[in-house]
Amino acid sequence: MSDTSETTAASSNIIAAEMARRQTLSAMGISVYSSRFDFPGAAKAQRFALPKAELSEPVVPSRSVEPRIEEPGVPTPKVPQSNSRGPAACVPISQSKVPEYSFASESVSFSMLLASAGPFLWLEELSDGLIRQDQLALINAMACAISTPSMKLMQQQFDWPVAGKSALSGDAESAKQALHGLIQRMAREVDAKRVILMGDCQYLPDRIVQSGVQIPSTLVMLSEPALKRVAWKALKPLKSLSLG
Repeated sequence: MSDTSETTAASSNIIAAEMARRQTLSAMGISVYSSRFDFPGAAKAQRFALPKAELSEPVVPSRSVEPRIEEPGVPTPKVPQSNSRGPAACVPISQSKVPEYSFASESVSFSMLLASAGPFLWLEELSDGLIRQDQLALINAMACAISTPSMKLMQQQFDWPVAGKSALSGDAESAKQALHGLIQRMAREVDAKRVILMGDCQYLPDRIVQSGVQIPSTLVMLSEPALKRVAWKALKPLKSLSLG
């Protein structure tokens, strides 16, 4: 075990860096441990002790901390006060470092309707995660209008994150990759010629969004029947593609 005489007092810079490191690791869910002694054969660790307060300084730390307490809703100042000293000066530094990574891999959750009818794929994001029969009936009617009436409508629901797949990351980029693979597989199965996007589908890959045909969502058309004319204007050119 290291002797007390070999433990030097940590400087303010070392304390600030260590506090920032611990807060960063804590935000990432990583536990922080410190060894109390050197293991046999291991390199000798350098340990520091917190500096002791001088007797000449008044022991009233609460007075210097109270003015830093903010009322609810008041933003924290980005620039620390120049008269702050000691370990307290490192708090704004650690707070400014957290947003750099906290939203980089933020998890997302959504549901998607994927339907195939004739040589087309129909995609719609489900805001409440439910597929209604009148939605499927409307898709079937639109598909019959641009394809053969005898075609069969097949649908499935894609929920993200995928249940039971804890190894997958739940961020938006991983969701786009998973959707892209599923859409490609469905397109090969039915030899799809075009993808029809019903409403805004923000988690679809950019390549599919740019090449797809955009129409209003089924729920919007069911609540506002006049929008069916807008959908038909976009779908009508696909009739010749279906017959060809």
